[in-house]
Amino acid sequence: MSNKEIAEDEIDLIALVKSLWISRKIIFKITSLFLILGVIVALLSPVVYTASSTFIPQSNSSGGSSSLSGVASLVGINLGGNISGTDIPPSIYPQIIQGVPFKRELLAFNTSPEGSLPVTLEGFLLNSADNFNVISTIKKYTISLPFTILAAIKGENKEALPSSKSAINVSVKEEGLFEALDKIISLSVNKKEGFVTLSVTISDGSVAAYITKGAQEILQKTVIDYKIKSAKEILAFNKRELGLKKGEFDSLQNKLALFKDGNLNIIDSRFENELNKLESEFNIVSAVYQELNKQLEQSKLQVSKDTPIFSVIKPVTIPNKRSAPKRSPMVIMYGFIGFIVSCVFILIKGTVLNILKEINA
Repeated sequence: MSNKEIAEDEIDLIALVKSLWISRKIIFKITSLFLILGVIVALLSPVVYTASSTFIPQSNSSGGSSSLSGVASLVGINLGGNISGTDIPPSIYPQIIQGVPFKRELLAFNTSPEGSLPVTLEGFLLNSADNFNVISTIKKYTISLPFTILAAIKGENKEALPSSKSAINVSVKEEGLFEALDKIISLSVNKKEGFVTLSVTISDGSVAAYITKGAQEILQKTVIDYKIKSAKEILAFNKRELGLKKGEFDSLQNKLALFKDGNLNIIDSRFENELNKLESEFNIVSAVYQELNKQLEQSKLQVSKDTPIFSVIKPVTIPNKRSAPKRSPMVIMYGFIGFIVSCVFILIKGTVLNILKEINA
């Protein structure tokens, strides 16, 4: 019985191959049609370039001392030292580039080389959006036609919406620009090795390089500002207090000098008491003033110590070769799809016709 089933399966397989061979002309025509379509799509697809940069974020704080302090605390020993918990891990970097402040600052970045007319990224994206794109137009009025009609019926009034650039107010124009940024910028984090790769894909190679450089600078600046925020606030406080105390120090110093100069030949108890009072007050203010000076210098050192260092492994360069479209694989893919579609069409054509005959009967 099993031999008979195997024989029937072989007969079915031979019949399928035979039906495909008989209809080889149809398969050839459909496959050729898909190949031609693939060539057209490959030729009309916009050319884009990708620029990238790879860097490693490093912190000046020592992890060894943190570990040692943690172990010592278990036995009740305090080794001192402030353990900073304000580091931004690289895994948070993708959230930073998704933020509105980052995108707004990047849109204002100059994409043209020095010495030429400045063109911001916002202007470049708006100019690119105004250019006619064959593939986008065909897609808009074919595959996306229902959505196009729905948008026309909905009739969004862009002018009626607010356009001010506040922290919590994003206009329709900005939303479109932000969506364009999401499509051209990508950031990947290698958690195992600890390096970050930032890349930009756009229609101009030099613009892609400048945007990548600008995005890297803005990202690093954001991380640095967050990391040293506390230390900078302490530094500003010490500067302010030192300025106030310096005025008091200078006033007392002048007052003490005038008192001594005005009483050079007078020696009595009242003079001694007043002189001791002024000197004691001056010594207290002087000690506070010197301490504030020390704290100010320590604050400056703490800002430098807390500032993260970014080691660039792969700097940004202007790409000479396009990253897309990959025309040969695209044409091959369309040809393969055409071959599969034609084979499926030949195999199910007879079954569909039989079903239709039974329905009509």
